Amino acid sequence: MSRRPKYREQDFPPAGTVFVAPTGDGRFAAGRVLRREFHGGAQAALIAGCSWLGNEVPQLDSPELRETLILSHHNWQSVPNVFWTFHLMPPDFIIVGQIELSPSDLAASSDGYTGWQSVLHSLAQWRWDFDREALLQDEARQAAEKAEAQRQRAVTRAELMKSLTLSSLLDRAWFATWGNVDSDLPLHECRASMKKLVQELQAAPKLTLSVVKKHLKQSVNEVNRLNAKHNFISTIEREDICEAYDHIACAAKFPRVTDQIEEWREW
Repeated sequence: MSRRPKYREQDFPPAGTVFVAPTGDGRFAAGRVLRREFHGGAQAALIAGCSWLGNEVPQLDSPELRETLILSHHNWQSVPNVFWTFHLMPPDFIIVGQIELSPSDLAASSDGYTGWQSVLHSLAQWRWDFDREALLQDEARQAAEKAEAQRQRAVTRAELMKSLTLSSLLDRAWFATWGNVDSDLPLHECRASMKKLVQELQAAPKLTLSVVKKHLKQSVNEVNRLNAKHNFISTIEREDICEAYDHIACAAKFPRVTDQIEEWREW
């Protein structure tokens, strides 16, 4: 689970706030804040996506602003669009005003955690109901474009992996983005662990699968101990550490050994 942002209750709009969000096609979707409280490990807001969709910011007395959208598009099975968010309202959202919440709003809850943009489901729902053929065509085109982009990235990555050597990784500044994420991260210790692994592989008389596996497992255990001490690894850190091990294993010419990291890691 990714790290929860640290906000205060007053950082979120109060219960009863109605807002609209640009959909990207010139229209607006709408939502309302049902409550704000400490939930799921951090300060959060419970949001209901409205059934309203329009070309202009709505009047506050519009009945649809008080209706929760029921999601039935694609694989949704008639689920109310109600969700928790740990994030601040995006700056391009517009607050319309305050309304009195209904008893059903006050009793509502959700097991889902996502971002404010989930109110944009109203556009997907509208297209599913009234413009489905064009929607499916657009999605097919986007899927083809995504597949081609992934293919190109795979080719680029393959070329990169072929070019990697242990010498080229020895002085790499691993995890360069961590300093912009959280000052509490044990950046120097993690970098030292990666450098130690590269040095140990360089010093090995002969690199074999068992040798690479042994040193990689030792390094993963070091990171396990670091995380037990600092509890710093969440989604971003996990992906970056696994990528570092991927590069090192490729430089050692045993890329498949990283498949076993899943068995060794405790993060």
